[in-house]
Amino acid sequence: MKKFTAPTLQNALIQASEALNCSVVDLEYEVLQHPSPGLLGIGKKQAVIIANRKTPPKESQNSKFTPEMVKVQEHCKIIQEELRELLACMPYEIDAIEVTPYDHQTLFIFLDGEDSPLLIGENGYRYRAFSYMLFYWVHFRYGYNIRLEVARFLQMQEEMVDQYMRSIHPYIEHSKHFKTKKLNGTSAFLLLKRLREKYPGKYISIKQEENEQYILIRSFE
Repeated sequence: MKKFTAPTLQNALIQASEALNCSVVDLEYEVLQHPSPGLLGIGKKQAVIIANRKTPPKESQNSKFTPEMVKVQEHCKIIQEELRELLACMPYEIDAIEVTPYDHQTLFIFLDGEDSPLLIGENGYRYRAFSYMLFYWVHFRYGYNIRLEVARFLQMQEEMVDQYMRSIHPYIEHSKHFKTKKLNGTSAFLLLKRLREKYPGKYISIKQEENEQYILIRSFE
């Protein structure tokens, strides 16, 4: 991994993406030091990260810019600027903001900064609320779905869900009734989606008992 230093985290990420010839969302990075203005200029700190590229650069066989691609890129720029204005009104230090195409109908929104944990909230509840708010805004105004990543929260949640899926697969395959462990809001949503994709022939639903949330899987037989 290479080390990058800049006045803000966003500048450090942009610097890394330019040096490694990839998008910010394709970076594997670790924040060594968050930027700080200090007190009256004393103790001022710059953002320091180490970064590497997740995957090798893709060969662009079909890299012709169609009118639709240009339109999506323009929308990404507009949404990114509007999102920057929105976050400036919120009490969070989020200095890395990037909006890029994810697929033909989805935009990838990447946010990171010193207050990322506050934006995620306990058990990801604030993340989910913010994600829903962004989805309704972007979908109503521009017609896109969104995939929101704050720091590496979504990536880590997906990795944990995939690992748990592998561990419970034998039990689901060989039983007519299965109840998952207690889940938080974000992991419950991700796991429900994965289970329904993998087991379309089973009844799968989220259940709530007092303060506990879990998923119930039953055979229709």
